[in-house]
Amino acid sequence: MAIIAPVDSNGVISNTTNTKNSISSTKSSTANSLDKDAFLQLLVAEMQYQDPLEPSSNTDYIAQLATFSQVEEMQNMGDTLQQNHATELVGKQVIMKTQTADGETGYIAGKVDYVVSEEGITYLGINGKEYDVKDLDTVIDSDYWDKIKDKF
Repeated sequence: MAIIAPVDSNGVISNTTNTKNSISSTKSSTANSLDKDAFLQLLVAEMQYQDPLEPSSNTDYIAQLATFSQVEEMQNMGDTLQQNHATELVGKQVIMKTQTADGETGYIAGKVDYVVSEEGITYLGINGKEYDVKDLDTVIDSDYWDKIKDKF
C-alpha cells in the first residue's frame, strides 16, 4: 500500500507535518502504549491517505485489528498476573531494591501490608511506603526473616 501526501485545490502538496505531529502527540499522550482509539486514528489516517489506484483490501484492515486485539489482551493478561502475584505477597516478608538520590542501589525489607494499583502500576505497601512491584528482589521465609531482620 502506498501512502500519499494530501494535495490542495491548486495541486500543491500540503504540509504533512500536521499529520506527523498529531500522531506524535497521540503516542506521547498515551505514554508509549497504543490503545484502541490510537489504532483507529492510525487506521483512518491510513485509509485517508491510501493510493486510490492501489487500495488496501478490507481483509488487511481486519487482520490488523485482530492482531492489535491479541496484543492488547496479552497486555491485559500480563497486568492481571502481576496484580495477582502482588496480592499473594500480602502478609509476607520481602526485600525491595531502592535507589538513593545519588543513584546507588539500596535495599529495604519488611512485611507487605497492602497492594495498590494506580495508572497501570502495582505498588506494594511496606512500612507505610509504596514500592513498585517491579523492584521486588526477594520473598523471605518467616523463619529465615527472624534470623536476618536485624541486618535491615
